[in-house]
Amino acid sequence: MAANRDFYAVLGVTENATEEDIKKAYRTLAMKYHPDRNAEAGAAEKFKEVNEAYQTLSDPKKRQEYDMLRKYGAFAGAGGPGGGGFDFSQYGRPGGGQTFRFDVGDLGDLGGLGGLFDQMFRGGEAGGRRPGPAAGRDIEMTVEVPFSTAAKGGTAKINLGRDEPCMTCAGTGAAPGTQPKTCPQCGGRGTVTVGMGQFGVTRACPSCAGKGTVVEKPCPDCKGAGTRRARRPLRVRIPAGINDGGVIRVKGEGNVGAGGLPGDLYVTVRLKPDARYRRDGLDTYGKLELNLAEALLGAKKAVETVQGKFAVKVPPGIETGKKIRVKGKGIRDERTGRVGDHYAEVKVKMPKKMSREQRKLFERYAEVMGWT
Repeated sequence: MAANRDFYAVLGVTENATEEDIKKAYRTLAMKYHPDRNAEAGAAEKFKEVNEAYQTLSDPKKRQEYDMLRKYGAFAGAGGPGGGGFDFSQYGRPGGGQTFRFDVGDLGDLGGLGGLFDQMFRGGEAGGRRPGPAAGRDIEMTVEVPFSTAAKGGTAKINLGRDEPCMTCAGTGAAPGTQPKTCPQCGGRGTVTVGMGQFGVTRACPSCAGKGTVVEKPCPDCKGAGTRRARRPLRVRIPAGINDGGVIRVKGEGNVGAGGLPGDLYVTVRLKPDARYRRDGLDTYGKLELNLAEALLGAKKAVETVQGKFAVKVPPGIETGKKIRVKGKGIRDERTGRVGDHYAEVKVKMPKKMSREQRKLFERYAEVMGWT
């Protein structure tokens, strides 16, 4: 997390934005900057930034933590007292000379703020409470799933290509028969302390990426990276109720870093069109065709929904365009437990041809009804 990043500004919403406002802004920006839609330079980075902002602001607990940091000026220009960051001068002795230091891994005393401090000062590095090897890069993919799978839940198969530990060197990056050496910059600790004004931050060593060791003779297969590109099939769970453009995080399935820690996989879901249905939130809409007799006299008809077929009662005299509600037979969101309704949109089919006898009968009916 960059020190000057304002997630509200990233999504273009105010700090008082509702959950729906945040979701709407995210969907708009995600579609605008998705790599599959936008090939402009910087679009992929912007897409990742939008995702990061949404992951924080859409989670009530994370948002509360973020707002607390923002309130006290933890993010430059993000509001709060002076907008210039924390003032730790109060921790120094009169006359100066003392530096306030803390390890970004030791954040337990800060309660829920520890997670955000950890991201802010370690740059989002993963892996335990102590500074250590940086995680690999996240992967972003898109998968197209049937409408019914998104509605009821299921799985989708993807062909995942990612960086995985090199088999030749077992992920060390060192040539066979050799071993990594102690890092000269951090002395094997894996961390360095950087002074920032009146306080210092302990973070992963940039020379060894927090491993505490460096490679002198690189592995011939991975060139010292410790990883190689591999491809394998992976089944991703699709939660029931996910909408078009929804993003699924698969933890630990991103690229593996040089230290052996994996990033995450972010899968954007696209829905295949289904001629039977259209969707509005958790509600679904479908057609219900009636013949003239059923429309005039009423009938009992089977209606197809995403949850199966159900019988409905058609009232006499119904017209084209009217809707019959099938309560609770729309889409169920497994995250919230909410379920939508299905609406059967009536279309009365008129006979294109009539026999002489049929015509006479209908003319008689029209006469009785006073239509002629």
